[in-house]
Amino acid sequence: MKRLAFSIAASIAAVALTASAADAATYINYGPVGSDGGFSITFGNTGITDPAINDVFDFQMPSGRADFVVTSTMSGGSQNITWSSIAFNGTEFDSGSVGWNEFSFLNGVTVTKDQLQRLVLTGVGGGNASYSGVITFMPTAAVPEPASWALLIVGFGGAGAILRRTSRSRTVLPAAA
Repeated sequence: MKRLAFSIAASIAAVALTASAADAATYINYGPVGSDGGFSITFGNTGITDPAINDVFDFQMPSGRADFVVTSTMSGGSQNITWSSIAFNGTEFDSGSVGWNEFSFLNGVTVTKDQLQRLVLTGVGGGNASYSGVITFMPTAAVPEPASWALLIVGFGGAGAILRRTSRSRTVLPAAA
């Protein structure tokens, strides 16, 4: 658990170091880690005045599965965002819209520990655009190492041999007449 907390803290520091002064309103926040090791990350950008949006989030996570959603809501022409691409590690998001609400999502992405993860959002915004997103993360169960598998197989084989030997050594006596 301490390793996970350290990894999250290192990731926040990495994101803070990659943000420029022009991206001062860009944010990424990690939620608390649950008892199952899962957590949420919120990210976004508010008050976007530059019409060209090109936000890049670089971070690390433990091994597991991640699901993403990005939303933007338009209250008027200046707040609209037209996304040209939203991708996580090169995989494009699916998108949809309902009225003035636009959303993009990506589900069931495998994340590998100790690899840099990259979320890239590009598009065109109005004079006061903003968006927000959530990443939900769930760690994968630990997979035994090859040495553990070998020990497990040898153990089952030994138990089977003992059971087989025990059943052969029993002799059946004829019933008394």
